[in-house]
Amino acid sequence: MAKSANYHVPFRRRRDGKTNFHRRKRLLRSGKNRLVVRRTNKHERVSIVKAKVIGDETLVDASSQHLKQYGWKGATGNVPASYLTGYLAGKYAKALGIKEAILDIGINTCKKDTRISALLCGAVQAGLKVPHDSSVFPTKERYTGQIIADYATKLKKESKEKYEKQFSGYKKLSAKPESLPTYFTTAKKAIDAELASGAMKTKLKNRNKKNKIPKPKTKKPATTAKKPAAKKPAAKTATKTTTTKKTKTTTTKKATTKKKPTGTKKPKK
Repeated sequence: MAKSANYHVPFRRRRDGKTNFHRRKRLLRSGKNRLVVRRTNKHERVSIVKAKVIGDETLVDASSQHLKQYGWKGATGNVPASYLTGYLAGKYAKALGIKEAILDIGINTCKKDTRISALLCGAVQAGLKVPHDSSVFPTKERYTGQIIADYATKLKKESKEKYEKQFSGYKKLSAKPESLPTYFTTAKKAIDAELASGAMKTKLKNRNKKNKIPKPKTKKPATTAKKPAAKKPAAKTATKTTTTKKTKTTTTKKATTKKKPTGTKKPKK
């Protein structure tokens, strides 16, 4: 509730918990590309964004759903998938010649052994220069999925029902949580192989061409078509017409007035 005249309503995106405008302002002042990290309950997304006056331009975009193209069969919302997504974004940036960026995590906080710290760790180990503190990075056992694999084998021995309930998503993907580290190594090797072959660069260039917004076509001013000059009528040969004027003779008759005889009339008897 507003109790004084100094109260100001926050921006809508700040009220929704999406954007911290004070932090964003400090990031934009650096003039560097931003490594934008966003996560949901099931997926991860890493983008490298360049700020412009008209609007932000996305240079690189990598999602955890792209990992399926590289042989990843695990879940897309855990720590190993977060590391691979950041690693893929770092390799994308290397293919396009982007060397450094600054971390942008919105209103979230970066803590140790979390998915955000795994995303940052993957991007840094891929060769992207990002100011960071390596103490927040997860351990190798955690981001390779070894801890999940050990827990799955232990749970399967204790209770098969709990095992099937806990890892039911892997059954749909026809995958096993025990072999998660092997999925991790195959996906990482496939990413490196694509970069080394040069196919990654061509793929990204074609993707950027498709995603570019076409510039509005400026209509050229309509040129007024010159009207054809009106043809002058052909000069007709002047024909002399002789008109004979008939002189009408008007005869004016003068009115003749009879003069009364002057004299006195004799009275009748």
